[in-house]
Amino acid sequence: MREVKLHVTDLDGFFADAMEGARRIDSGDFSEQPGVVAFENMETLLKILTASRWQLLRTLKHQGKTSIRQLAKLLERDYRAVHSDVHALMAIDLIERDDRNQIFVPWDRITAEMAIDLAA
Repeated sequence: MREVKLHVTDLDGFFADAMEGARRIDSGDFSEQPGVVAFENMETLLKILTASRWQLLRTLKHQGKTSIRQLAKLLERDYRAVHSDVHALMAIDLIERDDRNQIFVPWDRITAEMAIDLAA
């Protein structure tokens, strides 16, 4: 199962996670690990992952590979708004595009994690 974890972390936490990944690779562990998308604060996470974008991700995952135009029709939303949302989600790798220019969600599971002391 392909999984991505969204979380809020400070700069020290970001670099600690990167060092742990490097140590794992250096020790010969090449097993698949969940993808990670880190945000500097909860406000930024919520600005990127709005309710309408979460609905877009769920609809796209259920639909499978499709075009932005078809996705806009499925969502009954304006094409330009969906186009903007898709590109915002592509910027953080929650949506990808295949060689036929179709968009899709490459993840089977998206989880969000935060510590209340970092989210404040």
